[in-house]
Amino acid sequence: MKIETEEKYYCMEPERLINIAEKLGFKKKKEIVESDEYFTDINSNFIKNRTCLRIRKNDNNMEITYKGKSDTLLGQYCKLENNISSDVDKYDNFISLFSSLGYYSYVLVMKKRIVYELAKDHYKYSIMIDTLPEIGGFVEFELLSDQSSTTKKEAKIELSNFVLSFKDLNLQEATEPYRDIVAKHIYKKITQGKTVLNICLDLDGELLKYLKDFYKKYKNEISEYFGHNISFNEYKNNIDVNSKVSRLINDYLENLIFTSNDLLITMELLKQISYNKIFLTKVNETFVKCFFEKLNIEYENVIYISSKDNINNTLKKNNIDIENTIFINDKDFKVNNSTLLVIINQVI
Repeated sequence: MKIETEEKYYCMEPERLINIAEKLGFKKKKEIVESDEYFTDINSNFIKNRTCLRIRKNDNNMEITYKGKSDTLLGQYCKLENNISSDVDKYDNFISLFSSLGYYSYVLVMKKRIVYELAKDHYKYSIMIDTLPEIGGFVEFELLSDQSSTTKKEAKIELSNFVLSFKDLNLQEATEPYRDIVAKHIYKKITQGKTVLNICLDLDGELLKYLKDFYKKYKNEISEYFGHNISFNEYKNNIDVNSKVSRLINDYLENLIFTSNDLLITMELLKQISYNKIFLTKVNETFVKCFFEKLNIEYENVIYISSKDNINNTLKKNNIDIENTIFINDKDFKVNNSTLLVIINQVI
């Protein structure tokens, strides 16, 4: 168990900072590209209280980190830190475990990091110079010590003295963690300065895979209803005749083992957003209704896109103001859910 105390600043002159660090005895430890994936619960309590659940990957290494609730919301952050090292090929196992425990991916922070370190007494001093694509440069000053050898108060005082060594740089403090800085950047890209009234979600990333599976298993029975060997596209686009095969759909759904609960999580997250919700799909209406009823999802505001039309024309025909609408349309609903979590934590 370690006590991690850190402060973060915007870094406009990394060369000057490195020069000061080297004069203080710091040695360059590594230069690496890292990806930090942060997770939160469905109610975003981890975001609100700065709890950190993170998977860090670089090269062939992976580290899972948990840091409890921060002592303060501004300035220094002092947390107990727990780390577990693992092989990168175990990534999917941890994602599945987190999901089972109710924790979902929030944001992915990509950064190029240069690390300088110095060990002295019972402290480990670290300087991390980071560059985040599309965002900018930062420096983190970190102090790591054993819980048994120092108190949080002592660590905070020592960190303050550490940072004072760089006072000539007139560094401006960055009071938010990278997780929140990146989330704000993502939100700005999503909204593009719009006054948002509607949130439009493409359902087909989930629905089409089940429709294809249904078609594969019941193709012969469906073809009997149509009177000829029906193709998948013909079945997918046929709304009227499909009322005849609703019995088959219900039979399929009754025996279906769902491979994920991502769509259910999506619907729960949407309840936290006040925008008008619009659902888009190219899947036929009968299948969608049966699917939603099976999952006890409220069925409303679903717009069907014909094979001969596109999204914009379909929305215009349904009197949807595109200028005030944001679109969530990744085929992977884990990605969509991360986007919804970002929106929730920027709007609330």
